[in-house]
Amino acid sequence: MVDNNYMQDIIDPNNPRGPKVKAIIPHWLILKYYKFHPVRYENLRATKHVLENPLRIFTGVRIYNEGGLCFVGRPNQWYIREATQVPFPQDLIFAVYMNPRFHVYECRAEHAASDDPSSPENWQNRYGGLIWRNTS
Repeated sequence: MVDNNYMQDIIDPNNPRGPKVKAIIPHWLILKYYKFHPVRYENLRATKHVLENPLRIFTGVRIYNEGGLCFVGRPNQWYIREATQVPFPQDLIFAVYMNPRFHVYECRAEHAASDDPSSPENWQNRYGGLIWRNTS
């Protein structure tokens, strides 16, 4: 069987200064976006950018799936229509959600928090906690 999952090196949220770990964008998700959501498919480029350059990493994403993660960042560009790429808006943040085994299951733009534009709106009540922040 051929494994068509996309693998991306990411910061290990459990050991940010240690070696990188692999995040997986499952082939089924790529295929679903390709077939049914062309703009989301194009924005997998934004997903890759955020995984490589996160501004914040949150834990406690899903109440029934202990250890879920959310990497957030701000890509330079994103797609708003299939063939229309524009600068990423300053009032949004791009969120990449993954399970505890680092399998991505959702990626989307969200409104940025007014008190921390590098975090999603209402992050204090949505996640279990902030476990890493980019300080550069």
